[in-house]
Amino acid sequence: MATSLPDPASVDLAPQTPIPVSVLSGFLGSGKTTLIRRLLANPTARDTAVIVNEFGEVGLDHLLVETAEEDTVLLGNGCLCCATHGDLVQALRSLLDRRERRELPAYERVIVETSGLADPGPILQTLMSDPLRLSRYHLAGLVTVVDGVVGEKTLATYGEAERPARLADRLLISKGDLAAVKDLAVTLSELAPTTILDGGVPDPALLFDFPPDEPREQSFDGAAHSEGIITIARTFDQRFTKQQLETWLSFLVAHYGERILRLKGIFRIVGEDRALAVHVVQHVRHRPQSLDHLSDNQPAGQVVIIGSSFDESEADQLFAPLLA
Repeated sequence: MATSLPDPASVDLAPQTPIPVSVLSGFLGSGKTTLIRRLLANPTARDTAVIVNEFGEVGLDHLLVETAEEDTVLLGNGCLCCATHGDLVQALRSLLDRRERRELPAYERVIVETSGLADPGPILQTLMSDPLRLSRYHLAGLVTVVDGVVGEKTLATYGEAERPARLADRLLISKGDLAAVKDLAVTLSELAPTTILDGGVPDPALLFDFPPDEPREQSFDGAAHSEGIITIARTFDQRFTKQQLETWLSFLVAHYGERILRLKGIFRIVGEDRALAVHVVQHVRHRPQSLDHLSDNQPAGQVVIIGSSFDESEADQLFAPLLA
């Protein structure tokens, strides 16, 4: 019996756009839960999935309209909320499977809220290592909330607070309507772009739109006992080939992986108009991202390595294979 096949012209073979995932971190009491609650009140935050540790910590009861299945609930504004119970991969897989079966709304972005004492490094590794079908997701960035009232003291006292701040792509200062935080904002801007939250409804772009800004050397003087974290920054006048970058990143991961908390770099490529953005978190390398637009005054290469337990004398060794 002949089998009728679909018309190839009717089959959509276009690649699916990866779903951006933003990790929201911050020390105990910094205001992560309040930020999520206010953000989901923004109509432009529709079609957002939120992954948290426990529902009880989120305080979204007034928004819940329907229990979907297991630990996933549908919020009144069209968003989803899901408890991880420590298994981020399973939560992402479950949401994606049910999205594709049309059991859940077709969410367009995901926020992952960490606990107040969590190290965001392993979560970033998970989102960069493609352990399931994470090609359907991509890491948008790490956003860290800092308490506008006690944040300066907390960062100077607790390594668990300083580390997420150092690794962040963007810093948000909470309780800006309650405290004079301009000095704190100036200090934190040495680490990453910093925004003061005034207590109103925040723009979701704060968690998902990250311009391809150049890596910056950090001079923030934080907790003295936070594993000897140091920042190593370099700029280069010469362009590199993709193979040179590949060899160098493989060398770093193999020899220094455990000590590289995060690496961010932008490099112009020999023979190409575009540049590549590279990211490393410990032993995990992110797929290089192509950048279309760089300002003319940016150097050919620039990189910042946030490392743990590095001796200053080791800095040049890190870059020797790249320059060989």
